[in-house]
Amino acid sequence: MRGPLAGVAVLFDLDGTLIDTAGDLAASMNHVLRQAGLRPAPLESVRHLIGHGARAMLKAGLAEAGAPPASETALDAAVAAFVAHYRANIAVRSSPFPGAIDAIKALKDDGASIAICTNKREELARALVGALGVGGLFDALIGGDTAGAAKPDPRPVRRCIEETGGAKAVLVGDSDTDIRAAAAAGVPCLVARFGYGPLDLCDEALALFSTYGELPPLVRWAVSQRP
Repeated sequence: MRGPLAGVAVLFDLDGTLIDTAGDLAASMNHVLRQAGLRPAPLESVRHLIGHGARAMLKAGLAEAGAPPASETALDAAVAAFVAHYRANIAVRSSPFPGAIDAIKALKDDGASIAICTNKREELARALVGALGVGGLFDALIGGDTAGAAKPDPRPVRRCIEETGGAKAVLVGDSDTDIRAAAAAGVPCLVARFGYGPLDLCDEALALFSTYGELPPLVRWAVSQRP
């Protein structure tokens, strides 16, 4: 029996949208900062650095900690140390946001295909959802290194839609990056208020939600707005 969302792909950003990963990302960044003799960063200052991939996050974190500009070679080494630490501690503090898994299951029961569209490296994204025991919920997973570009480029969004075979799609995110990627790909964006942001472009999203209990009916409404 076809559900009301048959043929619809619901694409989720990962960090700050589906999974609260800030604690583990901060721990790995602080591992690198300590190695460099720099003071560790508080969790709240790390949250706003998440969403553009490890290299961008670490470069900004080093600058905020007062490090002089690093050469590309030095930054490569710092990123390698960050990734190695993060891979080994990928789900120590991370967990799905409340209600996220139930919302995904409800969307799947309605016939939707579910994908992850993240700027995290695909390898690390797969390791994270695997460690949390939820990898089987997703029909596709596209990382920041999968489609030849990262969000806000539309290519990862389009690749997700292609791999799920969706005739329609909705992107669920938490930041301006997601809003811009969705707009560039021509799909509506639903935005979590509780994510990492920034959300300077929130007026350009189709709608915002505060809890995952709101999401399934919001997706159905979003799809109904598109021909």
